[in-house]
Amino acid sequence: MKRVLVTGSGGFVGQNLSEMLHADGFEVLGVDRRETPAARFARTFAADLCDQQAVEALLVDTRPDRIVHLAAQSSAGRSFAEPHGTIRTNVLPVLHTLEYLRTNPGLRTRLLAVGSAEVYGRVDGRELPLVESRLPNPLSPYALSKLIQEQCCSQYASLYDVDVVMTRSFNHTGAGQTDTYVLSSFAKQVAEIKAGRRDAKVRVGNVDVRRDFTDVHDVCRAYTLLLDRGRRGSIYNVCSGVSHSLRELLEKLAALAGVDIDIEVDENRIRKVDIAELYGDNSRITADTGWKPQIPVEDTLAGLLHHWAENLEE
Repeated sequence: MKRVLVTGSGGFVGQNLSEMLHADGFEVLGVDRRETPAARFARTFAADLCDQQAVEALLVDTRPDRIVHLAAQSSAGRSFAEPHGTIRTNVLPVLHTLEYLRTNPGLRTRLLAVGSAEVYGRVDGRELPLVESRLPNPLSPYALSKLIQEQCCSQYASLYDVDVVMTRSFNHTGAGQTDTYVLSSFAKQVAEIKAGRRDAKVRVGNVDVRRDFTDVHDVCRAYTLLLDRGRRGSIYNVCSGVSHSLRELLEKLAALAGVDIDIEVDENRIRKVDIAELYGDNSRITADTGWKPQIPVEDTLAGLLHHWAENLEE
């Protein structure tokens, strides 16, 4: 039985991925800053991954066959207020892991370093869909941190033959995601309107941007396939290949709930730097692993709405 270590196992993706790996017959080990719900599917450890000695002790103890690195400060908006902390949190853990794998080649451990499509930055519509060969141009401290992570991985793969695969993951969502993320926030507000707990106004940022959304279960399946089928040193877009405007998706949520809504722009929800449209080309991951997204966006939205309808605070 292969042993997989999932960092950030208590997060939204980490919990879903841990459950999927467990169902697929892997021995799952999880690590986070504290005990997490992923313990249902994984033996968990608490560690500060910014501490090199803590990372080394963890890897000595667990000796994983595979590592999925998810742990991160994942908010681009928050990164503008906390640039130093974001870069530190998002770079040091993967660098410590790479260094340990470099100095212990006998482990034969593969690292899947989950990155972000935010590294692409602002693009002209004629450049879409985005392909992995396009040069990055990060526009936020978060995007910069993910690009540094990616470049560290590429260097260790090419210079030291560390077995690492990287992703540029586009937006993903699903039931259980916190309402700090846009579609989950929309779904919660619509559920509150449906339940009569707020007036019909939905507070939004810029709803005219277009984004590429994939269901979290499809994303987790992509990660499991990359653990075995991804090419060493390669970068993969994980995306649907289709863009939707946030306005369109909000209207779909309202229609699913059977409510009429008014859209109210909240200036605090508008990013300092925004991009009109982003969607990716997923042909590389499809060619190498056979992965394709399978869950329609309508099903994802229905799941989000159902989750919030069941979990509104009393």
